[in-house]
Amino acid sequence: MNGHSMKRPGCRGPVTLPGTTPGTTLLARAALALYPPSWRARYGDEVHALLEESGGGLGAAASVAWRALPAWIWPPAHLHDRPARMRASLSTGLLAWSFLTGLALVFAQLTQFQGFQPPGHPIIPASYLVFDAALVMSVAAAGLGGLPLWLLMLRRAHRERLRRDTLYLLLPLIVPIAFLAGLNIMVPLVGGAHGVSPASFLIITLAGFCFAGVAATGPGLALRRLQPRGPALHLATIAGGVAAAAAVTAAAAIIVAVTGLCLWARGFAGYHHGAIPGVYLALVVVAATVTAVSATRGTRAALAELR
Repeated sequence: MNGHSMKRPGCRGPVTLPGTTPGTTLLARAALALYPPSWRARYGDEVHALLEESGGGLGAAASVAWRALPAWIWPPAHLHDRPARMRASLSTGLLAWSFLTGLALVFAQLTQFQGFQPPGHPIIPASYLVFDAALVMSVAAAGLGGLPLWLLMLRRAHRERLRRDTLYLLLPLIVPIAFLAGLNIMVPLVGGAHGVSPASFLIITLAGFCFAGVAATGPGLALRRLQPRGPALHLATIAGGVAAAAAVTAAAAIIVAVTGLCLWARGFAGYHHGAIPGVYLALVVVAATVTAVSATRGTRAALAELR
């Protein structure tokens, strides 16, 4: 029994017995945290127990973590009914879409708003136009398509006095207001005659991503707890697919524009350092991929439900 996990009656999840290496438990939990919630709910306890019983260390945890990617891309069909698939896709897609939109705003701030266009290369301004149109379409589709579902859940949370869910649903409104209020206080303190320094801009940007993550996580938690169904869920999921397609188009425009600036405008801002644009584009590709995969799965479930 020493070093093993078991379930106690009335308890949820595995209970680690005395003698289990704390590092093994931590590694197991970290690896399992990478899997979709539905997968963890079905298999998490079993895999956690097997990792502890085998005494698996970093290698075993890494092997489990590596297999998390296929679980997201090709989720087992038996773990989801279609409404659950739509809710899971909305939760994951909203978080990835928020991150991608944040990256797009960074691009706009550091490139497009500077008004720089290398002469003789019309592909750059064309990329700006595509980016603008796609970003506006993405935000409009996400907002208009998701509003009925958001209102439906908010009314239910208010009617049933579910204070936690009400707070989750209001986070997309509260968090941006709090961030902008903090920004208005912080910028005059750290800004100089030429605006904020690069270090201050980086801190503000990172804080913005953290706030955006919190704002996007709230509705996802409410979706998981309230488990809505019906036409509002279908509409939000299909609109999420449209928003994701537009966001991926904006990401493609970003890739073209940044690549062009690195090739033809190496004296402009940080484009003479290949590492910085390279890291940025890698983040754009990852966020766009997660957004597209999640939206595709949800849209398929919504269309199948409507047939």
